[in-house]
Amino acid sequence: MSGTFRLAQISDTHIRADDGGAAVAQLKRAMAQAKDYGADVILLTGDLVNDEREDEYALLAEAITDPPAPLYLMPGNHDDRARIRRTFPHHSYLPRDGALHFTIENFPVRIVALDDVVPGETHGLLRRSGAEWLESALSVERTKPTIVALHHPPFLTHDLLFDKIGLLDAEEFATVVARHRQVLRVICGHHHRVAFGQAAHAPVIVAPSSSWTYGLAVDEGQKIAPKTAEQPGWVLHAWTHTGGIASHFMGL
Repeated sequence: MSGTFRLAQISDTHIRADDGGAAVAQLKRAMAQAKDYGADVILLTGDLVNDEREDEYALLAEAITDPPAPLYLMPGNHDDRARIRRTFPHHSYLPRDGALHFTIENFPVRIVALDDVVPGETHGLLRRSGAEWLESALSVERTKPTIVALHHPPFLTHDLLFDKIGLLDAEEFATVVARHRQVLRVICGHHHRVAFGQAAHAPVIVAPSSSWTYGLAVDEGQKIAPKTAEQPGWVLHAWTHTGGIASHFMGL
């Protein structure tokens, strides 16, 4: 595996107890596809559940009991850090207190996972503490290919709603990333649709939700966050030593 790496990014699963198991079924379909494509790691990039409820986290825990690859959890604005810790005590990479920042090592590509959640709010913030953690984490290994993951898009999407509830201090995030040329890709979720942007030199990929897709509202008078018939899905990030990284939308 020294020359190849495949990351399955599944985002905005929004597990809930009152949808007849639909969100759980979509998550399981995504994990089954990730297995088919030989994913080395599965990363859930936030909004794990819909309403921060313990029964929702219990359903999530049951759904990911036997993942086809090492599976890691990140929080989103619909999540509760304390309940994530209580429900997943065996996920030892999660810090015991504070923000749920962590890194994934021991693969050809390093993953730096940043918790940008503001409890009780929909938007994300890096804040000084997050910027310092990110700077420190990236400084540990300056030569290894790296993916930075967070929940909120760190660029303007031009959507009337999601630019108000994205990463509000995205400029500071880009300033940190700019100092680290080893960052090949930034990945996130939150928007429930595929989108592409830039943070300093690094392309940013917004993964779709595995549960449902939102449309766009780019002009006044257009419906805010309309659910659309576009496919939900996940993203496969594939890296090779000689070819670099490519990101593929995988429909469900």
